[in-house]
Amino acid sequence: MQIIQRSRQQLVKKATIVEIICSLLIILFIYTGLNKMLDYDTFQFQLGRSPFVQHMNKLIAATLPAGELLIAAALIWKRTRLIGLYISFFLMALFTGYIYAMMHYSYYMPCSCGGILAAMSWNDHLIFNSIFTVLALIGIILQSQLLRPKVTTNKSKMATA
Repeated sequence: MQIIQRSRQQLVKKATIVEIICSLLIILFIYTGLNKMLDYDTFQFQLGRSPFVQHMNKLIAATLPAGELLIAAALIWKRTRLIGLYISFFLMALFTGYIYAMMHYSYYMPCSCGGILAAMSWNDHLIFNSIFTVLALIGIILQSQLLRPKVTTNKSKMATA
């Protein structure tokens, strides 16, 4: 009985951590997606000044804000949460890599972030994005464990029969 109770407590703990991680990612993606949409011209202009994505600035500006909102939506529903976490991890890792490349290899460093994030230094951005990348990875691991079907052994089946 104690093992079952401990197992339930662990599941509740994991589910709570996943909910917190998803909530943080939802807030981040809704904030950044809406901010980019509300200041679309500035977002597109800044992307056009980036030495790494200037040739794709119109495509990125048109798709990224909506993509961030779709990721947030995927994180809301449990049915799509795991895929939302995978996409969050991929996108945050991509953003983190982009910031690292900008810091180390760019001759010019425009910031296409808006709102509060625009006030951050590039180093702060790197740390912030790295934290969210790790959070998404933790979310993937825990959500996968929550979705994994329980495997019962023959001994436990025989004991309950």
